[in-house]
Amino acid sequence: MSNENERRGSSRSSSQGSPYVSPYEYTKTGLCGDQRDTMLQNELQYLPELGKCRRRGHKLPPRSFVYGVTVPQRDGGVPEAMSHGPEKERSVNPDYEFVRDYSALNKAALEAGMINARDQSRFRTIHDIKKKVFIRDVSHSKKTRKFSDDMIFGNANRPSTPIGEVLQNRFLNNWLDTMQDKQAALEKNRADAANAFKGSYHTKSSLLRQAKIPVEPKPLWKMSKFANGENQVDSFRTEAERRRAYSANSFDSIPRQGVFHTGIYNVPRTTVKT
Repeated sequence: MSNENERRGSSRSSSQGSPYVSPYEYTKTGLCGDQRDTMLQNELQYLPELGKCRRRGHKLPPRSFVYGVTVPQRDGGVPEAMSHGPEKERSVNPDYEFVRDYSALNKAALEAGMINARDQSRFRTIHDIKKKVFIRDVSHSKKTRKFSDDMIFGNANRPSTPIGEVLQNRFLNNWLDTMQDKQAALEKNRADAANAFKGSYHTKSSLLRQAKIPVEPKPLWKMSKFANGENQVDSFRTEAERRRAYSANSFDSIPRQGVFHTGIYNVPRTTVKT
């Protein structure tokens, strides 16, 4: 009957000239399928209208509905009226205040069998557990620090990358200069140590004082059963391969820099004249 009334109303409105759009026109069934009132309440049954946003929302409750959370009145009765509860203790010891103990409430809710959020919320609404909390001195908390006028707050900005030095390869040149200075200082110390024994002004006692007697390093401790044992692992299969590898290593160390000739290759710098 409701469908027939809507169709009659649509035909009447079309005959009068005012356009009438059925609320079922933008549903998935349209005007030809089965039209139910629940289709107008299900968002999944609506189709998007051309040039309009989708209609989303919920129906408002009736006018008699009261919004908010129910707050039950917790009255201790005559004992609380005679002892005044926590207010009396607060007046005696003003350094403490009573706040809600959520840890104890959660524990009590689990012991009561409340395992989901809805039941725990209801349990907290009905029950209440307080705990003492120390109140710090208000006079200290209200004190504000005084800063000078030229005080700058915040973190310092990160220095920018010296892109010019990176493009000019200046870091490598500085490192090479530093290594050359160290090498020159080491060679100078060696020359000074060698020249310290030259000259007729030195006596035997002065030479003995300046001389450094080489001391062999103390060998590492080994167990008695491994003291005379032979190596079980060797990097070279034969002695000929060992001599060949050491010969190649000594030949490769000639153009290298460093005290033990294990550094970078000492490539001479050449200049091209144009």
